[in-house]
Amino acid sequence: MKQYENGMVIDGLDEIELENTSIDDIGSENINLIFLGIDQSGSMKVYDQDMRHALEEFRTALMNSREAEEILVARANFDSGIDVGGYKRIDEFQTGFTARGCTAMYDAITEGTSKLKNYRAFLKNEGMRVKAVFAVFSDGLDNDSRRTFSEAKQAVSFLNQEEITTAFISFGGKAAGTARDLGFQNLLDVTSSASELRRAFDCLSRSVIESSRSVLADANDFFQF
Repeated sequence: MKQYENGMVIDGLDEIELENTSIDDIGSENINLIFLGIDQSGSMKVYDQDMRHALEEFRTALMNSREAEEILVARANFDSGIDVGGYKRIDEFQTGFTARGCTAMYDAITEGTSKLKNYRAFLKNEGMRVKAVFAVFSDGLDNDSRRTFSEAKQAVSFLNQEEITTAFISFGGKAAGTARDLGFQNLLDVTSSASELRRAFDCLSRSVIESSRSVLADANDFFQF
């Protein structure tokens, strides 16, 4: 545990510094943190190759943008378990995809919110100007989380109150109602097809880039394309 000068206490600060991009490797005082939660449950198996291509195109689009040096992305995979990665430069973004198991979406949301909260506070304490986007992609309903719907909703509420842009891509429509009930302010609802999958991630990359250019958080205007 380590305490900041303003009195804020963050547990595991040494771990935060190791898990995410170090201050010495950040080339700008303006930082855009992008959390991307990706549903890798078994129902996505038929789209394995299409997801890999979509994630590669997402990475390429962000790498080619003028804002690339200001963007740090954390990828969180969820199936029957969760794997929430640290915030890394876009050229370190992993594009692999393997579908299996069930859907622990609430766990990914709550753990992802906690890690974003802590790293954002760390960067601000170091004098960085920080904006953030919290985005989730899912094709179904949660059926394997230890955390509850109420806990996930509370996490999304915290993000909205902190003016962190919350966005949800519902692939196939099953998750759209849950996303609304959780309080996500931006919803992109697409049908289950390879072309719609590519369109969704193209829209996501454009929205991330546009959000990085703006001064204020996007509220409910994130998906502009």
